[in-house]
Amino acid sequence: MARINLGGGSYLAASASVSAQRCLNLYAEPLPQVQEEPIQFAYYPTPGMRPVYRDTTPAPVRCLYTTSQGDLVAVIGGNVVRINAGGSATFIGNIDDGVTQVRMIDNGLTLFIVDGTERGGWYCSMPPGPGEAFGFLTKISDTAFYGSVTIGVLDQFFLFVQPRSRHWYTSPSDFTDEATTPFDSLYIASKTSYPDQIVGLAVVAQSIWIFGRQTTEVWYNSGASDFPFQRNPSVVGLHGCLSAASIAHTFGAVYWLGRDTAGQARVFEGQANTAEAVSSFPITQALQTYGDLSDAIGHTYQQGGHRFYVLTLPRVGKTWVFDADTRLWHERCGLDADGNETRIRANCWAGAYGRVYCGDWKNGTIYEVSPDCLDDAGTPIKRQRAFPHLLTAGTRGIHRQFMLDMQNGSGITVDVDWSDDRGATFCTPQPLPLGTSGNVWPSIWRLGLARDRVYRITWTGPAHTALMGAFINVDPVKT
Repeated sequence: MARINLGGGSYLAASASVSAQRCLNLYAEPLPQVQEEPIQFAYYPTPGMRPVYRDTTPAPVRCLYTTSQGDLVAVIGGNVVRINAGGSATFIGNIDDGVTQVRMIDNGLTLFIVDGTERGGWYCSMPPGPGEAFGFLTKISDTAFYGSVTIGVLDQFFLFVQPRSRHWYTSPSDFTDEATTPFDSLYIASKTSYPDQIVGLAVVAQSIWIFGRQTTEVWYNSGASDFPFQRNPSVVGLHGCLSAASIAHTFGAVYWLGRDTAGQARVFEGQANTAEAVSSFPITQALQTYGDLSDAIGHTYQQGGHRFYVLTLPRVGKTWVFDADTRLWHERCGLDADGNETRIRANCWAGAYGRVYCGDWKNGTIYEVSPDCLDDAGTPIKRQRAFPHLLTAGTRGIHRQFMLDMQNGSGITVDVDWSDDRGATFCTPQPLPLGTSGNVWPSIWRLGLARDRVYRITWTGPAHTALMGAFINVDPVKT
């Protein structure tokens, strides 16, 4: 029988007649071809999650952050707490209550939190060592602090963006508190390459990326006495940022949802002093259909050797994920009470204590995210992979047998359906048990005639599995 190979990530072309290869809650991992395995890609389930902490406040988890000492700090509604490795929490203080994303960072001495409002900034001293008490959380009142949506740190300076302006500014070096290290009103700069407002900033290695609505600048620490940072005049990115909350960085790269000079919404990756669009054609086309993208949320996390950028569009209930190591995209979703697809529950991500955590967008729960978790805290996870178009040289073919190449032994059942109108509609799904032993090759027989067929498998059953592809037995006919 001929093998149906699977390759690449999710690719839903502008026309389903071209490609309808949806990849939902599965990520691709390529196999080195020097190993001479019969496949190029295996598709593994994205991780599930289990609750490790539930806050008594029914409010969203607005931020998760791992401090330079390794502590996991969360903002839930207006509560700021340290989540300990065992799942208990230690109260740190309060910020203004709300549901929007907040950002925090530390300079080794002080933890600083911003919520995007003009006066919304809070700070406290870092503990003397891991697991020890944080200082008292104080709302900043310094008149030279103007609020910020994002926050960064470089060479012990906190970096801020003045809301709804072309200005960004810094704290003094080694800021500890307003009395000892007050802000300097002269430590402020303007975006100069283009007169657009600044949306946010991020620090990548030793460079500061200043994201405007239309263009991006890169700055560095020049050591000047009047203002320590200077713009690199040879670097101006002709792409802006659509959402400050979409900016996320990890391991020497920054990712954000932006708009290129042609007006197309795209996802960008910046490294060193250069940036490139990483959203594929289908991802870009999907983004164009969503309308307002200003609520987009982006976060990064690393697991199993993969670095993921997770982009969630809350208003439209969609989540797309870019694998920075394979350069492939896949789609993720959660399920509501009626079994309908919706945005994932994760509102923010962080790695701490050798594990990955996320915070719920609605109910104040913090979860551990792990491949060992086979559901979303008790809610099944829907997984789906569509196969490439199968054509028989322009003639019809008798599909005698479809045999799934998938890790078996879990005892779950997958649903197989197919489209004979080039991916436009699919038939009633046929159940296919995977069996309870590894030496099972689940098959469906007598599948009718088709000139162009697209197979698809879907399942929600909890299972450790891997999808490698399928085999097909097709006999062409003369008509």
